Amino acid sequence: MASPNLPLQAAIVARLRGLNTAAGQRVYSTPPQGTATYPYVQVWPGFETPIDEECWDRTESTMQVDVWADTVNYLKTKEIAADIRNAVHEQPLAIVGHVADRVRVESINYTDDPPLYRARMSITIETQPS
Repeated sequence: MASPNLPLQAAIVARLRGLNTAAGQRVYSTPPQGTATYPYVQVWPGFETPIDEECWDRTESTMQVDVWADTVNYLKTKEIAADIRNAVHEQPLAIVGHVADRVRVESINYTDDPPLYRARMSITIETQPS
């Protein structure tokens, strides 16, 4: 079975770039060093756990999504995180080579450490090969 990690990351980046948030198209796996404009979103590779079932192979992947803002845009972390939650929580997600059985936003952790502000989201996706 092929890992769903890279297709999942690509699907989430595409979904978030399609939203009309204050981050706009600034959704990255790796933000540009020192030149990223705030606010922006970072989608990390995450990790996966096999779900052993008798009839098919399934995977539970947990993806970390961070919304970053500076002092000027710090309220945007909460707004963008809410938009992301509405767009992915219990919503269908098209993934190349896999089927998403369930997508859940497990948590959103807001941290303030001026001059940077962050909303760290944990998103769990259960998949199986298509």
